[in-house]
Amino acid sequence: MIETPRLTIIPLTLDQLRLHLANKYELEQTMGLKKGYREVVDPVRSIVVYFTIPRLQDPTLDPLYHTLWLATDREKKLFVAEAKFKGEPDETGTIEIGYGTYPGVHRKGYMTEMVGGMVNWALQQPGVLRVVADTTAENVASQKVLEKNGFHLFDQIEDMLWWEISK
Repeated sequence: MIETPRLTIIPLTLDQLRLHLANKYELEQTMGLKKGYREVVDPVRSIVVYFTIPRLQDPTLDPLYHTLWLATDREKKLFVAEAKFKGEPDETGTIEIGYGTYPGVHRKGYMTEMVGGMVNWALQQPGVLRVVADTTAENVASQKVLEKNGFHLFDQIEDMLWWEISK
């Protein structure tokens, strides 16, 4: 769990992930939260079903680098955003992060705060030297999230921009 000024960021267990997929509000009920804006949409649903759940069932993998993390606004008692590392550090100490906010809570700074908390946590973990993320060239909001968290643009492949932050 990661705490930021407004958020509690929780790595979901395998059982919580299954609730996340199965029932719109059962996960909130089990965690004492209000019904809110959380939606499971593609491509996140497919990623969770075909990649995240199988990796969480593999005891040789560190679940914190494979699970979905959800952010709750502690004051409002609502899920507001989600993020995911895309695997454990590679041979260069690099991990990748992906993220998104829920409809209804855009432009409130949640994603900037969540990414900041997760990147700070990640860069304190053994073997992690660098965090990367990608955005499309037209996704200015996502680019601002990365810039506010100290990421720098390091590559562009067609309309995909690649960003990094290092220790």
